[in-house]
Parts: sequence; structure tokens; C-alpha cells
Amino acid sequence: MQQPSIILVDDDPAVLDALGLYLESKGFGVVRLDDAKAALARVTSAPADACIVCDVRMPGMTGLELQDRLRAMGSPVPLILITGHGDIDMAVRAIKAGAHDFLEKPFQEHRLVASIQAALAAARARQSEVDEVGALRGLRSSLTERERHVMDLAVEGLTNRDIGAKLGISFRTVEIHRANAMEKMGAASLADLVRMSIKLREA
Repeated sequence: MQQPSIILVDDDPAVLDALGLYLESKGFGVVRLDDAKAALARVTSAPADACIVCDVRMPGMTGLELQDRLRAMGSPVPLILITGHGDIDMAVRAIKAGAHDFLEKPFQEHRLVASIQAALAAARARQSEVDEVGALRGLRSSLTERERHVMDLAVEGLTNRDIGAKLGISFRTVEIHRANAMEKMGAASLADLVRMSIKLREA
């Protein structure tokens, strides 16, 4: 399994070195940077299992500005903000804007590790959901137009007879299209089709 990668950003060399060494001792791969712009450049080539830990107040691009840029890019990489000058308003803004956590210095290192682990787990879950929806879209695109119509009406609760009457086709034809749709979608039951349809609608 690939080692999780932490992009650690702080303009204080002592903090950068101390936190970097600690995170490496916990099994993380650490990229140390003293500039948020450099972190932004790294994001596009970051591994899937990555997390950014960034100080808020820095010369040039601040941690909050980095967060805004990441959000504008639609980056899936989770962000944990750290600061020695935090306040409630800043923390609330950061969390509402999508930061995974906001830690005020000095903090206990094990709390940062726990936050990173939670951020990575949440990111994996989101990516798994994205992958599943993508796969479902691919399966749905393999259906014929008639199969899609039958499937959509079936998940709305219509019986095969009602679907046939609505589409002007025979009961047997509906059965065939429905069976084909279920096979192509990999659905074992109508309940499976309903769950798949909900995922596709909510994506």
C-alpha cells in the first residue's frame, strides 16, 4: 500500500522541521514547503492518498487563500489549517469553506495525526463514491434508449403491465427490456436498481 503523502507548509523552518520529522516517524511521506504557492503547484501531481497541512498566516499566499484556490480548482486533496493566531471567526470560515480541521498552535502532535488520518479516510470515502457513480454512469450509458425508459419507470414503482401501457409495448417486451437493463447494470433486484438510480440522481 502506498505511503500517505503529507504536503506540509509553514514559513517557520523550526516548525516545518519538527512537524516533518514527527509525521515521518508516524509513517507518512512528507513534502516540506515554506510557500503556499509551491503547495498549490504540487497539488496537481499529488498522489491520491495525500493531505495538505498548512499554516494560515504566511507571506505571499496565506493558508486561507490557498484554501480558496484549492476549492476553485475542485481539488479533492483534504486541507488542515494550523495557526498561532487563530480566532473563532477564522476557524468557522475555514471549516465552512471545506477545510477538514483548524488547529491552533501549540497543539499536541497526536491530535494532528488523528486529524490527518480522519481527513484521509474521508477523502478515500468521497473518492470511492465518485468512482462508483462514474461506473454507474458508464453502465447506464450501455443501455438502449428503451431499456433506460423501462428502468426509469420501474424504479418509479410502475409494474411491468403499467410500463407496457405507458410505452405502448407488450408485457413480454417490458420483461425482456427490464431483464436486459438489470443485467447490464449488474442489479440483482429492483431494490438494487432503485439504489443505483438514487446515487445517479444525487451525484
